[in-house]
Amino acid sequence: MMGMGECSTGWPENLIGVLPLQHIRRPAATLLSRTCQDGARGRCAAPRVNIFITSAVSFISLVAAVAVSEGISLSVVLATIEPWPDLANCLAVLEPQVAAIGGEIIVGDGHGAALDAAKAAGSDRLSWIRVPGASVFELRARAVEQARGEIIALTEDHCIVGADWCAQILEAFRRNPNAMGVTGPVLNGSTKHLIDWANFLHTFGSYFPPVNKDQGNRSPPAANVAFRRGAIGAPPIAPGWLELELSGRLFREKLFCVDDGITVTHVQSHGFGGTLLAHFDNGRSTTGLHRSPRRRVQRPWDLFGGVWWSMSSEARSLPAVRASVPLMILLSCCHWVGEIVGVLAGPGRSPARLR
Repeated sequence: MMGMGECSTGWPENLIGVLPLQHIRRPAATLLSRTCQDGARGRCAAPRVNIFITSAVSFISLVAAVAVSEGISLSVVLATIEPWPDLANCLAVLEPQVAAIGGEIIVGDGHGAALDAAKAAGSDRLSWIRVPGASVFELRARAVEQARGEIIALTEDHCIVGADWCAQILEAFRRNPNAMGVTGPVLNGSTKHLIDWANFLHTFGSYFPPVNKDQGNRSPPAANVAFRRGAIGAPPIAPGWLELELSGRLFREKLFCVDDGITVTHVQSHGFGGTLLAHFDNGRSTTGLHRSPRRRVQRPWDLFGGVWWSMSSEARSLPAVRASVPLMILLSCCHWVGEIVGVLAGPGRSPARLR
């Protein structure tokens, strides 16, 4: 297991044993430093130079081949502020998929013990970035900065991705070469209480299936989104920029593809009071972390209406959805108050409390 924030740069296992041992252990700079040694006079013997040049060319070609073979198809970023085993269910479904496509998982850990140390040490596809006390916004930003994939996907620690989520993301980008981002449906995995339905719908209603692909009001959520590397650009990445600015800009520019095959299930229950606080924190983070001042806060009826009318008519007609309307309006009020506080006093501790 690499140290905090490091990425593996070792030789692929299928090449170990094929390379001469000295090529594995001796860097190119060391080889170059020993090209001209001919006794005390320090002159270069021509045959030895030729031999070295041939070896050096072969070595450089081999390094290039290794670089290609280590190409990462997909980087999956997870941010969490909870201790192990909170992340176990998510990883159980995600890890086999990532291994199958030659991808990597980067966990941004704001708790400090989000992974089982032995499990993490035994994986060559898992990087662990520990920043105790950091918010999920900062953790995602730091993890994305370390990502090596051409495609960078985000989900949340309490989500269970579909059985072929990784492959579906890559296929969606292949079928849509002009898309800079892809997303898909989010299902509700917490259906026992109406407050949990309201919590889910207030954030993910626009992507609750069947998804209304014509809506232009709500950008894709961080629970189920992937970007081309070119859309993200070079670091540093400001906390909240991915979720609050990049995703919205690409959505407004119609550079997102919504694919029904890219599914995740969102499993989260805060209880009644915890849900109200979470939506206050969400609102305060929305305005408090935004790099440019918001022109105005979103009023409760705008928040609720934005969610409600962005849902498909089929989704709005479901009994559980209709029964959740009063609580969704209450959550809109909590979010609105949070936005006001964020404008007046900044984000405070709200980002650090969000999952």
